[in-house]
Amino acid sequence: MTNSELKKNWKKVLDNSPSDKINKVKIDQWYKPLVPVRIDEEAGVIYFVSDDSSPVLRNMINTNYGIIKEPLSSVFGKEYRLELVEDEGKPEHVDEFGEEYVDSRYTFDSFVSGPNNRLALACSLAIAERFTPDYNPLFIYGGSGLGKTHLLAAISHYVKEKNPEKKVLYVTTEAFTNELVKAIRENSTAAFHDKYRKVDILLLDDIQFIADKERTQEEVFNTFNALHAANKQVVLSSDKPPKELRDLPERLISRFSQGMIADIQPPDYETRMAILQQKVEEKGLAIDKNMADVIDLIAQNITDNIRDLEGALTRVITMANFGNTELTKEFARGVLSDIFKIKDREINAFNIKKSVAEFFGLKVSDLEGSKRTREIVYPRQVAIYLIRKHTNLSLPQIGKEFGDRDHTTIMHSCEKIENELLNNESLKEKISLIEKQLGS
Repeated sequence: MTNSELKKNWKKVLDNSPSDKINKVKIDQWYKPLVPVRIDEEAGVIYFVSDDSSPVLRNMINTNYGIIKEPLSSVFGKEYRLELVEDEGKPEHVDEFGEEYVDSRYTFDSFVSGPNNRLALACSLAIAERFTPDYNPLFIYGGSGLGKTHLLAAISHYVKEKNPEKKVLYVTTEAFTNELVKAIRENSTAAFHDKYRKVDILLLDDIQFIADKERTQEEVFNTFNALHAANKQVVLSSDKPPKELRDLPERLISRFSQGMIADIQPPDYETRMAILQQKVEEKGLAIDKNMADVIDLIAQNITDNIRDLEGALTRVITMANFGNTELTKEFARGVLSDIFKIKDREINAFNIKKSVAEFFGLKVSDLEGSKRTREIVYPRQVAIYLIRKHTNLSLPQIGKEFGDRDHTTIMHSCEKIENELLNNESLKEKISLIEKQLGS
């Protein structure tokens, strides 16, 4: 059985599993995240990988096996044992173009748009819907867990569905390097070149990892040139913009910078709420007052990583189901206490804005808005000063926290408060009280 057939059969198993509310939640939590990577028909074992390989997941897969036992036997012809393996058990290539597995959940429909990712999303959609020379290459950068891989996968899924005649290849740079090493060892570099230079769209994830790999850099450079010269699309992702990839040769940085560069920033509070609400709906659960309180709790405490947001939500729902416990804000706080202990020691932009707004009797939206009355401008300047003092955000990043204000405005606010603090004891006391509230 090919890997492609294995994946299709596993999807049939999930589609034919019990769809009542309780079992649907269990299927969504425990079995949908599993990616089948190989099958041992003689031993009767199907091997899977997952982002979560915890003992809890392994236990729940086996505990709830009865839910999928019948459809599994029906689709595969006999009963199979399910076994979770480490990521290295995942095959690098699974289709006729040698593409790595691309998570089927990562589509444009499931991508939550916000001010933090709007440009990257728009560019990705433009490439998926039509070739856009101005966006070649498209270079998407941002921190871990913010949605870069999601967008690359979404392009792949969209093009394959709408234009199946197009050859689309998604690959991580790690897999690219591993395949290159294998090609060199087996003296098959011609086949390697042929494969990568005949695609219509190349999606290369985590380009920063080719640093210090000279032969890989050479291959990426030559592949890029060949595709670009043939008017084929290249999309790259990285944790930093091209100019900050200092361990890469200038000629590569120059190539990466010649198209469109789009960043993804940590999501704001409203986007975090939307992401969590979507995840709750995907699990088939209602957003009642208790659930809304839990979502708010998570959104306020986990601010810089979407995967952590989703993981916290799944953890709370799972523990509530596992213990047959009512899902409340207090319960969630207890389940996530280890995470929140860390976060409570962190002072982030949202918590600073929230504390300043509460201190001055305002709303966070007042600080972020465009009103320029004395009652709002002064607290806004205090919030900007405190964010500059207590976080590592750059001036442009702070500007985005306040309605995309220019970095010169941010600098002016910081300087104004700093100068006032030299002689204004009242202001010193106010800032001291706010900082105590923040726990600094």
